[in-house]
Amino acid sequence: MERRGYSASTIKTYTSWVSQFARYNGKSPELLSEEDIGAYLDYLRGCRKLSQSSLAGCYSGIKVLWEKVLGRSWDTLKLPRSKRVQALPEVLSEEEVRQLICRTRNLKHRALLKVLYTTGIRVGELVKLKPGDIDSKRMVVRVEMGKGRKSRYTVLSLSMLKELRAYWLNYRPRAYLFEGAVAGRHISIRTVQAVFKQACQRIGLGKQVGVHVLRHSFATHLLENGVDTLTVKALLGHSNVSTTARYVHVQNSRMKGLPDLLARW
Repeated sequence: MERRGYSASTIKTYTSWVSQFARYNGKSPELLSEEDIGAYLDYLRGCRKLSQSSLAGCYSGIKVLWEKVLGRSWDTLKLPRSKRVQALPEVLSEEEVRQLICRTRNLKHRALLKVLYTTGIRVGELVKLKPGDIDSKRMVVRVEMGKGRKSRYTVLSLSMLKELRAYWLNYRPRAYLFEGAVAGRHISIRTVQAVFKQACQRIGLGKQVGVHVLRHSFATHLLENGVDTLTVKALLGHSNVSTTARYVHVQNSRMKGLPDLLARW
């Protein structure tokens, strides 16, 4: 997988699933059959009630092992990939985001939440940002090797730049823009998730959401303010516009001005 350019997180996920598959059967995977794979997927789906996302990770991990390592053919008729449910993304209102960020008093925590919301980057991309990725001349943020090992640029607003300058003067990060307890090492994803959770509790946010909701909100709020879908697609780093189009379905602006079908009853 490393030779094929898979990301570290994908390698970790796939090898974990292969390991669990082997332990479940008590045998090396090369001694198992397609029937054993099918039975394991049925167990995960029926007994463990795993989500489609988790099942997809397991399926892909075992498939890579089966085809690329063991050199066996993969019969998609016997082992079809489960169709993933296309759920609409959860989104915060602009006021909820404003409260979430403005009531965060810690300068570092407020800055990282603002970066997540105003750039639309993923939390895994945020923790790897370096000071040099903030290009104040071109007013862009460079995202180096994002998901799918693709680099891209996203927007840097004037207010975000002002916030980052105030943050940098106070913290003076070295290697990474947001460093953890050890100088020179980036903040952990878990810490960012904890910062977001605390911010939600601080404002009494009742929605059950994770930090990724800031990315969803970024995309939706841009669309609601008239930014075209292709621009949002580029900022998010999506390969296909159909992925970006999910956010069109949750725009409040699309619902405004629609007729009240019961008004004349």
